[in-house]
Amino acid sequence: MTRPIPELSELRPLGDGPRLVALIAPAGAVLAERIDTTCALLTAMGYTPRLMDNARARHRYLAGTVEQRLEDFHAAFNLADVAAVWCLRGGYGCAQLIDHINWDALPDVPLLGYSDISVLLSAFHARVRRAIHAPVATELALCEQTDGLERQARLEAMASIAPLLAGESGHMSAEHAAGPTAPVEGVLIGGNLTTLASVAGTPAALHVPEGSILMLEDVGERLYRLERSLCQLLESLDASRLNAVCLGSFTGCDSGDSSIEAVLEEWLAPHDIALYHHLPFGHGEHNRAWPVGQTARLDASGLDWSPASTL
Repeated sequence: MTRPIPELSELRPLGDGPRLVALIAPAGAVLAERIDTTCALLTAMGYTPRLMDNARARHRYLAGTVEQRLEDFHAAFNLADVAAVWCLRGGYGCAQLIDHINWDALPDVPLLGYSDISVLLSAFHARVRRAIHAPVATELALCEQTDGLERQARLEAMASIAPLLAGESGHMSAEHAAGPTAPVEGVLIGGNLTTLASVAGTPAALHVPEGSILMLEDVGERLYRLERSLCQLLESLDASRLNAVCLGSFTGCDSGDSSIEAVLEEWLAPHDIALYHHLPFGHGEHNRAWPVGQTARLDASGLDWSPASTL
């Protein structure tokens, strides 16, 4: 059953459970006014935002040094009664943290974010921890600042987080683009293409279990750069582990006379891997949340997942 989309004042993006939400900036620096607006909106929604101590820090273009970001990261997950740890933004910097995270000291609290946060989501998946590819917290303000169809899409994206935190099944629309048409099942992995390609061959590399469905999106890249990232990513992993590739939005990406679908079809054809596109996630207003590491079923009717199994 489709849920009615609430007004921003009625929105409960994290559901009706524990009210404390930890806000961290593990990557790029965040503008002070965006932090203030985010905290004010969460408070108005009935939550208690806990802005971690170094979230306003700056080190070059980063939200503080590695040490500062790690301090906030560990502290956020160890807050009593925290409902989720929500990243304020992406940018660049998450890969710098992976080798220094004390995984044994992290309680099982879900992590929310996307873009550069894809690196952390994959690391959580590899360690059987809850990770949700979802809008970052500062995008709450965009629900308030836009109108019409864009506003509705952003509200729907935010509203899609709560069912995942509650452990509910979910659905996302998808269209077959190329390759085999038979339904497939697999573990949901992926995120931002450029980010994931940049960490190939490193300790932060994408975790790819047998039988994966690779979800990809990007923003602001020329097609040749996207192909370069695709080549880097696909050549760095065992393609036999992929059951399908799904494309979200490639916002502001200049494809010229070709398309990302055409490039991927060429790369995937020798491996007989199905390609789907037009999934509503990525940079832009259509950014529905999806559960990293959960098993899903994919066919022409869309992508469906159940919380029953996680790999």
